[in-house]
Amino acid sequence: MDGLLVDSVTLGVPGRVLLRDFALRVGAGSVLGVVGPSGSGKTQLLRAIAGLRDVDAGSFSLDGQSRDAMHMPSWRRRVTYVGQRAIMLKGSVRDNLERPLGYAAVAGKLDLPRTEAELSQLRLDVALLTQEARSLSVGEQQRIALMRAASIAPDVLLLDEPTSALDAESVEAVETWLGAQIKAGRSAVIVSHDAAQIERLAAKRVNLKDFMPEAEHAG
Repeated sequence: MDGLLVDSVTLGVPGRVLLRDFALRVGAGSVLGVVGPSGSGKTQLLRAIAGLRDVDAGSFSLDGQSRDAMHMPSWRRRVTYVGQRAIMLKGSVRDNLERPLGYAAVAGKLDLPRTEAELSQLRLDVALLTQEARSLSVGEQQRIALMRAASIAPDVLLLDEPTSALDAESVEAVETWLGAQIKAGRSAVIVSHDAAQIERLAAKRVNLKDFMPEAEHAG
């Protein structure tokens, strides 16, 4: 499999180019770390790969198939973004975990024993399933968002600071969980301010500073 390919991407915000001629490739069952200075566009890059914002130039493909040739909902199911600030839908945690399984492209049902085991693996109380999702702590929401994203069996997880609100034990639990996802054949692109985490998780890394216009990092 070719994996995820991002080729010759130019990405900007009003009045400023963030990245020029950016490229990456991440194969199945591997993790790529994305680092760079503050304001270099790490979050914007993940959102662009996921199809959540436009780019000025460049292309995206998965296993040799261009994103332009896919329906965007199909791309977003296969290349799934999890933001640093998790968005919880109205309803219980169980409602949030079941919601994506009702989409036509997924058409699955919640495996309750497996879900309870995964909650425990991520150091979350099983009783949270009946709790209002928006009442959870930020760290709890982050972990529920990871579970929800993985439930639709994406090929690629785009993770933006996935453990920023967690204590050390919960960080370790999430990293173990991610390792199981990778062993299952998924890949991940991870942005983290924690250099040690990138060192632990990512076999390869890319520094966005190398793709910033010269004027942005000449000093």
